[in-house]
Amino acid sequence: MTVRGCFSPLRFSIALVLGLFLALAGAAQGQPAIAYRLQYVAGDGYVHVSLRFSPAISAPAVFVIPRSYPGGYSVVPYDSFVEHVRSFSGIGNPGEGQKELDGPRWDVGQRGDSISRIEYDVDVSRMERELHSAIDTSKVRSRYLGILGYSVFGYVDGMQDQPIDLQVDAPHDWPIFVTLSHPPPDAGKASAHAGNYYELADSQVLMGPDLQVRTFPGKISLVMAVYAEGEEDVAVEGRLAREALDNVQAYFGTIPFQQYTVQLELLRPLTGHDYGFSQEHLDSGTFSFSLELAINKDSPDGLRQSKLFNYAHHMAHCWIPKRAYGVGYMPFTWEVPPVIDTIWFNEGFGRYAAIEALADSMPGAEGTAFRAAQLARLRAILADAPVFVQQMPLLVLSREASFVYESDFRIGRNIFARGALMAAEMDDRIREQTAGKKSLRDALRYVLQQCAISQRPFKSEELPGIFAAATSVDVHEVFERWLGPMPNAGSQSPPATR
Repeated sequence: MTVRGCFSPLRFSIALVLGLFLALAGAAQGQPAIAYRLQYVAGDGYVHVSLRFSPAISAPAVFVIPRSYPGGYSVVPYDSFVEHVRSFSGIGNPGEGQKELDGPRWDVGQRGDSISRIEYDVDVSRMERELHSAIDTSKVRSRYLGILGYSVFGYVDGMQDQPIDLQVDAPHDWPIFVTLSHPPPDAGKASAHAGNYYELADSQVLMGPDLQVRTFPGKISLVMAVYAEGEEDVAVEGRLAREALDNVQAYFGTIPFQQYTVQLELLRPLTGHDYGFSQEHLDSGTFSFSLELAINKDSPDGLRQSKLFNYAHHMAHCWIPKRAYGVGYMPFTWEVPPVIDTIWFNEGFGRYAAIEALADSMPGAEGTAFRAAQLARLRAILADAPVFVQQMPLLVLSREASFVYESDFRIGRNIFARGALMAAEMDDRIREQTAGKKSLRDALRYVLQQCAISQRPFKSEELPGIFAAATSVDVHEVFERWLGPMPNAGSQSPPATR
């Protein structure tokens, strides 16, 4: 079957040659790095951030703070916690940035001037008080600071693709760990490099005497960066995360990054705050849990298995959708949540990959039972959904989820449940028609390979053809059926168990 669009074999070759040419051209141009600096003084609820440009840039310029982040599927008003935006000309004269009325933008610099530096402050304490989802916000404590890059780092519009050098300054006796770098932590000062703004924004800066950093070797090095407001066992948590990462990497087969960081926060919940979600990043994950969800050697099997799957699920997102994604996900729109038609792929196929990765690691009957139980939970989600949600076509549901995935989790649950059950049915069909020689894993590995070559998103309608190219099995009928509304979701026949 011919694969259309940017995923055709001919276009792959062209894209690969063009990509190499552009990479060499970019290297030849030698774009100067933007020097970011983050400063923190213990006991202060603020961080101070500066951007230094060499050579200076022409004024006026537009400075932007995100209101959305990859995989967040919501509006988060990070700009409301930013204060004192100022620009400096080549001779050091400060000028106040003028914030636009509606958007998260500041006009900086006077026409005819050049800008050598932009500085601003971020009120992290107020951010956590006002943002009730633990994965949306950075956190400050007396002996800990946990910074999510996109919550504090802004950019000059048009310069998102330039390389970045980051310096972090903290109290002299505070260990600092940046997920862009490698352990051991530095004390008082740290530095790191990002290839572009996306890499910086999707990283984390962690510091403080109560931060524990431990490395667990493997094909992909695992770093546990842990802050706990009570008793914890980093060794047990680390072994669980190591197990999840090894199984997910084995499923996808590739090593797209050398280090994965678990930013684990075990917290005493603030009143009215939600600690029920985790968040994936390019090569790390933020896991903010209430303290009672800490794992130790005496934890019940149910809690351990739930935590194991949560780790595996969010680690799987480092492959899907971070490195295989549909239209809308990349290049990312930072000022508003992008409308994405393929959240069912991001969340559903990523979830199913985690299910299969763990099931494959279990003895036969145990793995079969695990998979069956996971799929039964997904079918129950569809059966229990409000009628109006059941009747939404999948693309409409995905577009709704672009904005309210977490805030109306009826939408979030249903989009990942439909996507995962579609994946399960495709997997069963591929295995059946190839006598077990091929599976959905082969199809997903192929998508990852082709996305790496083309560096472009796929269109949702291309997926059946892509899967057929990888497996020689036509899953178009399955795809089309799941795209439609699900008015009788509770009566759907379950995919076969293996």
